Amino acid sequence: MILALLCAAALAAEEPAPPAPPAPPVPPAPPVPPAPPAPPSPVVTPGGALFAHYGYDLSQGAQGANAFALDRAYLRADARINRSFAARLTLDADRLKATDARGAPLDSKYRVFVKHAYLEVRELLPGIKLRAGMIDTPYTPVYDGLWGNRYIAESFAKSQGLLETADLGIGAWGSHAGGRIQWNASLLNGEGYGKIEVDAGKAVQARLTVDPLATGGGASLPITGFVSYNAHATTHSATLTWAGATGFQAPDLVAWAEVLGVWEAGRTGLGGSVTLVPRLPRVGGILGRYDLFDPDTNPDTNPDTNPDTASDAAAGGGRRSQLIAGLCRDWAPKVSTALSYERAWTEGAAATASQGVFLRMQAGW
Repeated sequence: MILALLCAAALAAEEPAPPAPPAPPVPPAPPVPPAPPAPPSPVVTPGGALFAHYGYDLSQGAQGANAFALDRAYLRADARINRSFAARLTLDADRLKATDARGAPLDSKYRVFVKHAYLEVRELLPGIKLRAGMIDTPYTPVYDGLWGNRYIAESFAKSQGLLETADLGIGAWGSHAGGRIQWNASLLNGEGYGKIEVDAGKAVQARLTVDPLATGGGASLPITGFVSYNAHATTHSATLTWAGATGFQAPDLVAWAEVLGVWEAGRTGLGGSVTLVPRLPRVGGILGRYDLFDPDTNPDTNPDTNPDTASDAAAGGGRRSQLIAGLCRDWAPKVSTALSYERAWTEGAAATASQGVFLRMQAGW
């Protein structure tokens, strides 16, 4: 009996235990939300340019004077802050122009100053951007951009002291129809980037450029109209400046012609400029430019027809002319040289004409 009970217990111990009930399913972990995108970092693009020359003075009484000179040195930083904002800072350097009572330079070292310093707001409306600060003026950059040889000579309006290239203020730029229509309207101090504001007056300037070849590829034909009204609060007067210009740019030719007028204090100035640069790609070009400006066209006050009046002297003298002729060569993008003969004179004052031969260069990056 006892043996039977032991055998039954052994058999029961060898039987497998019933399976355990299945574990409840584990719920999946909630998805991890993606990390927010990092804000775009500003992209800063540096740049700069150097203008220099060697000149041999051929003016009367110069006695063979010659010199090497650094004309300008630019350092530029363009910042793309994000899709909507950008900024530019340009530092410029040239010789100090201040003189003492004898006309001698007070200091001949190069000095650094601000040429551009502005914030740009992009795409306020399709094709429209806004700039505020030390900005380009509307007209003179059109010639500088087309002619491409700023290291040789400034624009006609700038060289005659009629318009500045930059000023403090606010301006709107527009480009439409694939660049065929471009415009700029600005409210400026009116003193230029080299002077502080001296009164409550302001300058309003506007430009419209139509280029029917803008999307043709390889050529451009900008037709430009410009007007500036500069109010002088201290003297209760104003200066009205207007210009019309046509240019053409292609790989083998750059051409420009403009007419510019100015009205101020009863005087009417009128002048024009023509530039022609035929080029052979990878060889070089022939450059020619002629400027003529009469600061007072009124025959009753102009000493060219009535030498008994001093009105023309107050306007800046008689008719002023400038001639530039020579050869130029682009060695690399933004690296160029030019050999030129340059002459500037005032009608009726041939003895004071300045002339010389210059070897000029630019290096940009």
